[in-house]
Amino acid sequence: MAAKKILEFTCETPEGAGSEMAVYAVSGNLYGSSQAYGFQDDVRQKIAGGTKKIVIDLADAEKIDSCGIGILASVMWSASQAGCGMVLVSVPEQVERLLAMVMLTDRIDGADSRAEAIAKLAPL
Repeated sequence: MAAKKILEFTCETPEGAGSEMAVYAVSGNLYGSSQAYGFQDDVRQKIAGGTKKIVIDLADAEKIDSCGIGILASVMWSASQAGCGMVLVSVPEQVERLLAMVMLTDRIDGADSRAEAIAKLAPL
């Protein structure tokens, strides 16, 4: 049996964006793990610290479960409550299906690339 791929994430700020934007790259499995909840906490801390634009790149996310969907929903809610824009990038088909099943596709904006996501958030 193959080992589960542990979730890893990085956060960067695009040049010239200051603390206004955070771009996350997520890889591995977005399950209910301590790493996944660490990701959720990191995003929430950025929002609480005044970040107004969040990009989450899921291109290297392999699998997601109901806890992972809950984490995405939670950070979406946190962003919405703070008047912060959030865009998911390169959403894998499995994740897209799960988001649709829980009716979140209409609430979370998506983009095919980081550049497209950044452009969508530019007006904010």
